[in-house]
Amino acid sequence: MISEDLRGRLRGASPVRLTSDDLAEILETAEVMRCEHTGMAGMLRVLDLGGRFFVQEETQDEQILVRPRPGVDEAQAFVDRRLLAYERMWDG
Repeated sequence: MISEDLRGRLRGASPVRLTSDDLAEILETAEVMRCEHTGMAGMLRVLDLGGRFFVQEETQDEQILVRPRPGVDEAQAFVDRRLLAYERMWDG
């Protein structure tokens, strides 16, 4: 179960910075619809949290962020764009 504090933060401004404990709390409850390892900046995940969709990502300096998306298609598209950007950076 997600705490009221964390639920409130998820309803606030985007992106939401998380601690590793916050992420663990979310992952216990959410359905992970997609999980991609970027090879550069940790994991990218599409999460369904009771019908609300989020993208969870890690920055290159290891901050954990979640971003609400209007729907699953928008969340998937966000992940696709991120992976393409990382692929371009990798290729130079």
